[in-house]
Amino acid sequence: MTSVADMISAAETSSAHPDWRVIVRAGVQVGVVTAVGVAVFALLSRGMAGMSETLVQSIMVLTGAAVFSYFPSMLLRPRDADSIAWVTLIGLLGALVFTIIDTVIFRPMNLYHWTWDAIGGGSGFWYIPVWWMGSAFLAWLGAWVVAISSREADGQVPAIAGQTVGIGVVLGAILMATGLVPFHSAGFALAFTIGLVLHVPLAGVMHRG
Repeated sequence: MTSVADMISAAETSSAHPDWRVIVRAGVQVGVVTAVGVAVFALLSRGMAGMSETLVQSIMVLTGAAVFSYFPSMLLRPRDADSIAWVTLIGLLGALVFTIIDTVIFRPMNLYHWTWDAIGGGSGFWYIPVWWMGSAFLAWLGAWVVAISSREADGQVPAIAGQTVGIGVVLGAILMATGLVPFHSAGFALAFTIGLVLHVPLAGVMHRG
């Protein structure tokens, strides 16, 4: 079985340190892309209901999760432990940029309901840091998969992301068919996250030297 140390060693090919401006610019790009996706999701949800809404939302959730998990790796191709950390930072910065856009633009526009704020007594800062951590976690795992998958060849990030989506769809179908989770976009979000976690060791096995 491939250990974490083995995967670090296998993925490690270089230790290039990108310029901080590259990291900041990439974080802004991730944040803007996230904001656009959230806005489209919210606007489409207003005009849909029932099964069609669930299907469209599920597709958008899977697409958005894949973009956030792998877009940072497209901007800075990770090859070693250091570059994986830089990609993780891009994911975190992207979440911070989105939070600013969300607070300054989306909230005044009442783009969507603030259910979590209501649960938190009118404040969003009980869950926003969790969003930041989750965003960094997704980018970190995506960087791991890309670094490991690119050991022997220059793996194409969209194809790698598609593999994770495929794993997520299969897991989602199993979870919903067994009744463990309802047929809902949140169920596919959970399935994608589990699939992304599983994709790391799977990539290690598939690309083991």
